[in-house]
Amino acid sequence: MGNEAPVATEHVKVRLLAGPLREDDDPDLWKQLLLGRDHLVKWFDEIGVELVVHTDYRIALLRQTSESTRERRAQDKGRAVLPALLHSRALSFLESQVLAYLHDKLNSAASMGIFDQAILQSDVHDAIINLQPESQRNNEATLTNRINAALNKFKDYGLIEETELSGQPAVEPQLMLLVMVPRDELERFSVLIGDLIDSGRLAEGDENGRPGGEDGE
Repeated sequence: MGNEAPVATEHVKVRLLAGPLREDDDPDLWKQLLLGRDHLVKWFDEIGVELVVHTDYRIALLRQTSESTRERRAQDKGRAVLPALLHSRALSFLESQVLAYLHDKLNSAASMGIFDQAILQSDVHDAIINLQPESQRNNEATLTNRINAALNKFKDYGLIEETELSGQPAVEPQLMLLVMVPRDELERFSVLIGDLIDSGRLAEGDENGRPGGEDGE
């Protein structure tokens, strides 16, 4: 902080409204957050926002409640529906695939106590290209450029950092990614990806005159 005066809960509110808070960013604010956690949860809930605190990763952030939740609460209280305070950044389908891949890799590493998992960019390219319908994989240069653009976007968001492995370009997903993106949402998206890939394979089988389905593979 800029002076020696103690921080208060109001400082934590302002900081969280500006973006995620990590203990490393400001230890005093983090202590105040933990001390006033119950009050902060209720205060943010009143304005339609969920406070997410991950004590293991020492990260706290705000997540916008859904419109249906805000409508239900407004109806219960006999009030007008609160507008959304936080606005999400739209991702393309391919960007979401990249995000899901990075999330899965980091989550697997974190479950084993590894929090600085670096991934070669070439491995990211290969994994995401292999998720595309077979008819699109020939456009490898275009897909690689789009994947790199997605990685740059996530770097700007603070979700990954650039690094190297054996002199090769690599990325290091940040723990912020695990806290910011709920695992259940990624699991639903992964199921959707699988369904779409299977549908694409079936469609390609029909176009090539081969029967679709498991018997036609």
